Amino acid sequence: MLDYSKSFIETQFPVSKVSKESYKERKAVQGQTLTGLGKWWGRKPLILVRATILGILLPVSDNPKKDREVFLKLLTMDDEGLLLRKSKNLSTKDVFRLLTNKEKEKYFSASSTDEKPIFKKEITKAEKLSLQELSFNRLSYDEKMMYCDRPEHVANLNKKAWMEINSHLGTSASSIKELVKEIGGKRYGHTPKIGDCFAGGGSIPFEAARLGTDVYASDLNPVASLLTWASLNIAGTSDEEVKTLVEFQKKVFEEANKIILSWGIEENERGWRGNAYLYCNETTCPECDYSVPLLPTMIIGRGPTNTIAKLVKEPLEKAFNIKIVENVSKEELKQSEKNVTLFDYSLKCPNCNKLTPIPSIRKDMDDGVTREYRYNTPNQLRKWGINDFKNLETDIYKERLYCIRYEEVVKNSNGEDRIIRHFVEPDEKDLEREYKVDQLLRERFTKWRELGYIPSTLIEKGWNTNQLTYEKGWTYWSNLYNPRQLLVTGLLMELTDKLAENNKQRVIGLLGVNKSADWNSKLSMWDNGKSPSVKNVFYNQSLNTLFNYGCRGLTLYKTIWFYNINNFKIDSHTLVNPLNATEIKEKCDIWITDPPYADAVHYHELTELFLSWDKTMIEKIFPEWYSDTKRVLAVQGVGESFNKKMIDIYKNLASNMPDNGTQVVMFTHQDVKVWAELAMILWSSGLRVISAWNIATETESGGLKDGGNYVKGTVLLVLKKQTSNDIAFQDELYRKIKKEVQFQIDSMRELDDKEDPNFTDADYLLASYASSLKVLTAYKEIEGIDVQYELSKPRNSNEESPIEALINKAVKIAYDYLIPDGVDSLVWRDLLPEERFFIRGLELEMGNVHQISAYQELARGFGVGDYQDMFENFKANSVRLKTASEYKVKGIDRDAFGSSLMRHALMAIYQCVKAESTAEGKNYLKAKYDQNNEYWDKRSAIIEILGFISRFENITHMGHWHQDAYYARLLREAVRNDGI
Repeated sequence: MLDYSKSFIETQFPVSKVSKESYKERKAVQGQTLTGLGKWWGRKPLILVRATILGILLPVSDNPKKDREVFLKLLTMDDEGLLLRKSKNLSTKDVFRLLTNKEKEKYFSASSTDEKPIFKKEITKAEKLSLQELSFNRLSYDEKMMYCDRPEHVANLNKKAWMEINSHLGTSASSIKELVKEIGGKRYGHTPKIGDCFAGGGSIPFEAARLGTDVYASDLNPVASLLTWASLNIAGTSDEEVKTLVEFQKKVFEEANKIILSWGIEENERGWRGNAYLYCNETTCPECDYSVPLLPTMIIGRGPTNTIAKLVKEPLEKAFNIKIVENVSKEELKQSEKNVTLFDYSLKCPNCNKLTPIPSIRKDMDDGVTREYRYNTPNQLRKWGINDFKNLETDIYKERLYCIRYEEVVKNSNGEDRIIRHFVEPDEKDLEREYKVDQLLRERFTKWRELGYIPSTLIEKGWNTNQLTYEKGWTYWSNLYNPRQLLVTGLLMELTDKLAENNKQRVIGLLGVNKSADWNSKLSMWDNGKSPSVKNVFYNQSLNTLFNYGCRGLTLYKTIWFYNINNFKIDSHTLVNPLNATEIKEKCDIWITDPPYADAVHYHELTELFLSWDKTMIEKIFPEWYSDTKRVLAVQGVGESFNKKMIDIYKNLASNMPDNGTQVVMFTHQDVKVWAELAMILWSSGLRVISAWNIATETESGGLKDGGNYVKGTVLLVLKKQTSNDIAFQDELYRKIKKEVQFQIDSMRELDDKEDPNFTDADYLLASYASSLKVLTAYKEIEGIDVQYELSKPRNSNEESPIEALINKAVKIAYDYLIPDGVDSLVWRDLLPEERFFIRGLELEMGNVHQISAYQELARGFGVGDYQDMFENFKANSVRLKTASEYKVKGIDRDAFGSSLMRHALMAIYQCVKAESTAEGKNYLKAKYDQNNEYWDKRSAIIEILGFISRFENITHMGHWHQDAYYARLLREAVRNDGI
């Protein structure tokens, strides 16, 4: 019996598989469907959106396991779906490894070895294909994914799969779109309509439309609205139209190429074409009056050319020439790393060897005044005007071109073109070409600015934007681009406007201009690695000013102008516009939103770089849109103002949703205080929590992301309209929360796949959060809790709110209830939080869970703050705890864990391993605990701990524990038999 009053996502969600698929999609980088269209921060993976939408639409039955099977089948996350997605073959060696001895004898020659397996000569192609399938099916889910395309690349399921799906759901669909219309009709009476008022980069609207739902998308920010429109109308168009759009891109580029060649600004006298130009600032050393180039590195490029810059002193001019040297030795390359003139944010003068801090060069004047934004200390840098696009000779910072990378085209022996790259210092002719660039821009500057081909807008003050004025003196967005950058990108904008015949062509050209604005600016870092190139401005979530940067010639624009359009034909009804979320009047059955939270990213500031280029073209393409960021209306900051805006928004969304509608709020899971605050915001908006699921992905990264390990856990908070008028009393809530937490954990455990576990402790912890909120928000009001007062308190307040207290109790309930398999409940009760953390951490390892976020959640749940010393590896996706032999004697009796029974048991195991005898380990434990007659009291707990560790002896992926686990088993028996 199907129940359409409930959704699959309310009762269960395969978080482990969705997390893995989301991670696989993120790792595809530019291979992701929408990233080619343009920069946006924090686009949600499409597979996560797809799973969420299907989870909301699918009904539940009296057979939860079958519900789950059908859900996974629709997402191609079941065995048959993975086989359908398989796009790579296993190697012969891997096939051989996965076969039984009998199968090896049947298919492989007698001379086969693990390293060199050889098929028998008579084996047919069909048999090899069959072996591929057989061995593939024996892999774990993680291993299978390495050979698979992403779910979105599967055009459709096979007839057998649809028969099984339709049989369970009582439908007659033969595609996802048909199914969505059918089950949407059964749930809502019509094709479901999905809305997103924080559309951002367009992931949610795009995937909703791709599934066949009607879509409403809005965002306060017009750049976000542009990207969302592009996702639906360009990534959502036909193959034929994409070909037409690519032809338009070529037409604009080829015309730009003709013009630039006619200007003679990129080709030198040898016919070489300049494709990269390196510039640096220079300033006067206050100690010796020398003019010094500010270079944080002297390396131009590693790898094939090993190119460096060398400073040559010119005493008469009190300056330095910069000599470019190719093909230097490894020793010279290494030495050049030390010869920098910018070190530790200070000028390091190569003439007098004095260090002068950059703030002193700028003549910062800290007047002690507290200001609204950072980077607002006055200094003596000249403030650039709207007509400025160059440094003046009188400026504190001047600028010079110090290296050009030219490309020489030669014919190889086959008559084919081959490109040779040369790094050279600019000569007089090069500087003449620089002057010509300057003149060409001056001739067009005023007209182009009026037509909107180059930026003319002022840089507004802000958290990120103030840095530009404080560190460089720039006050207009055009100041961020040198003459060559303005000339080439402005030319592409002009040609787009003149050659476009429709709005799709204008948008595809505008997106190319946006990519140029990001990848060719004075904020574009020169990457001097093995494949040197110009990087983008937004490699992180900031506007980082540079003292040296790379500039692209037109040939290097190819990699940004011709971007990936991974299209999928969309024929749903869609509407996109920029709008304040409180003003939305559109009715939607489902709202899925990923709101800005706590100023994680200052979208309204960062996107003004793009909007400075887009403004006029947006007004032409979308006359009904506005074209500024409306930053005063942006949801930002923390505290009472932020909370009020969020309540107003979600109250409006709730009023534009039917009584049986659903909302999903996506946010990054932080601490209990954030949870409590968000719960009160949504509760105040007339919504109640139904369930919550944590999708964890993490990548190794840099920039602003802490420690090179970027932990990303997206919580899906599932909500319905608040319909109750009941009032609850705090003293009755604890019992109800305890019951709900235990019920939720039991349900999850019953559904879990023992062979391929879906839930970790992080998920059970999250279930306890959700259970507490589910109970709390089921009531109209709770006696003694003043929501408005709690929301008015600062987030950093040390005062624990009643909501936080109840969530924390729910967490304790969960962790008291989650006793590891094979551990006695009485022993578990007496363990320290640190010991419980270590044991459950080892359980995560047994389940092949190696994400940082999972262990962080665990630590948070047990209230353990200092835990990193317990880990042998704490890098993204490869986390694991120390073994006894890796611990050795480290940390014994130093802290709570070092003094614990668990730690001393590990020490005893280490003694056994070292001595290759259990006597040493047993003697260690007796010496430690016999002095106070504790040994016999603790013996049963010691036996439990050793027994738990001994389980790792035969777990294949825990080979690092095998020896320790072997001795743990022997020591357990020695302690058990002690005294007999």
